[in-house]
Amino acid sequence: MTHSLHFTDLEKGQAFARLPLTVTNEDVDAYLESTGESSEPWRELVPPIYLDAIAIATLLSTVAIPKGVMHTGQEHESHRAARIGEPLTLEMRVSAMSERRGAIMAAFEAELTDAQDASVSSMKISVMALPDGVTA
Repeated sequence: MTHSLHFTDLEKGQAFARLPLTVTNEDVDAYLESTGESSEPWRELVPPIYLDAIAIATLLSTVAIPKGVMHTGQEHESHRAARIGEPLTLEMRVSAMSERRGAIMAAFEAELTDAQDASVSSMKISVMALPDGVTA
C-alpha cells in the first residue's frame, strides 16, 4: 500500500482527506454481515459506527502509521442519521499532535457532511506511538 503521508510528518490542523462518499445497500449489508448486527433497523439508514469505520479506513490508507501504534481513544457524535444512497463528504484533519519523551500523541477528526454542507456525524480517534525500542 502506498501512503501519501507519514505519521511523523503530520502537523496539528493539517487536513489530509476530503472525498465524496455515498454508502450503498451493498456496503451496509457487508458491514452488518461482518458485525453480526441485525439488518432490520438499517433498511434505509446507515449504521452510524459504519461511518467511523470508513473514516478509520481512510486514515489507514492515507497515513503510514508506525508499527506498534496504540489506539488510546475514540469518540463519535451523530447529528442525524445518514440515508443509504445519500451523497456525503468525508473530511479528515489532524486535531492534535504532540511529543513527550519521544512518544508521539496524535488525534484525528473526521467530519461527514451532506449536500447542504450540514454535519451528519463526527468522530475523533486518538493514538500514541512509542519511541523506537520502547514497548507498552
